[in-house]
Amino acid sequence: MQATRGVRDFVTTTQADPHIRRRRDILRAHPEVRRLFGPNPWSALLTAALVMTQLGLAAHLQGVRLWRVVLLALLVGAYLAASLFAMIHDASHQLIFSRRAGNYGVACLANVPLVMWSAMPFVRYHFWHHRSLGDYQRDVGVPTVAEASWVGNRAFRKALWLAFFPLVQALRTRKFPVGKPYWSGWMIVNASLQLAANVWVVWFAGWQALLYLGLSIFFALGFHPLGTRVVQEHFVLADGQETNNFSGWANVFECNFGYHIQHHDFPNIPWNRLPRLQKIAPEFYLQQAAFASRSKLMWQFIFDPNWSVYRNTVRLQADQGAAQSHFSQAHD
Repeated sequence: MQATRGVRDFVTTTQADPHIRRRRDILRAHPEVRRLFGPNPWSALLTAALVMTQLGLAAHLQGVRLWRVVLLALLVGAYLAASLFAMIHDASHQLIFSRRAGNYGVACLANVPLVMWSAMPFVRYHFWHHRSLGDYQRDVGVPTVAEASWVGNRAFRKALWLAFFPLVQALRTRKFPVGKPYWSGWMIVNASLQLAANVWVVWFAGWQALLYLGLSIFFALGFHPLGTRVVQEHFVLADGQETNNFSGWANVFECNFGYHIQHHDFPNIPWNRLPRLQKIAPEFYLQQAAFASRSKLMWQFIFDPNWSVYRNTVRLQADQGAAQSHFSQAHD
């Protein structure tokens, strides 16, 4: 009962996933959108280029002063790490190659400069973020009651929550119902490759190289304007709107992660074609509330007492059948 009361402290709804209806309406009005569906193999080459660039930068940091390592990670490494994470994201949707093995291989490659093994765990849980959006247990994008209660609307705790968000999200998986075994073959490949990559970086480039790589992903997903992506995507900005876009210039440096409404409407459209979706169907997107500045959002989230982690939507008595049908159609 206590958990139920806590869940009701979030923004709650009994309506079906809104992306289901919008997808149907868009396809009815613009059937040419179907031409955007399908994988983008060029993302594999982009992934390889990003990996080589990030490792190359790391390799040249031996003996460099610590403040320069931090600054490089803040201004450059964070954006490279965010783009690599975007490649893992597209791979999880089978949007790089048509076969699952190819996508998982690219995801593990993209993970190499990210220090923490995370590609296959992301694949495991992100599936349910789309299939059961807003489901308190299955959607690890939804904060836990304990997490939201602890953070409250206190600035220091919100800043701490943002800074250590990767750890926070990892802890959320404890609420996820037990399903398939965790240690699949690809999970072992991902973990083993990452351990070997970290040892290789330290052996050949030194500890400062590994520090740079670690700080890059720390900033990309934590205390950095890029880290506010977790706030931008699904915190309630406007009544009845569960998903939000980021419309700022930095979109190009994070592989269009800001087109998040479009992505949830059509999870079978790769990152590079999402802007074309908006151009084809502007009447469905331009009126949606969006964030124009991640820096402003970061300041607002931390210091505005009206913002708390409870500002997320939880779907009560969700129409799971409709949501699962939408997810399946979106991957046809």
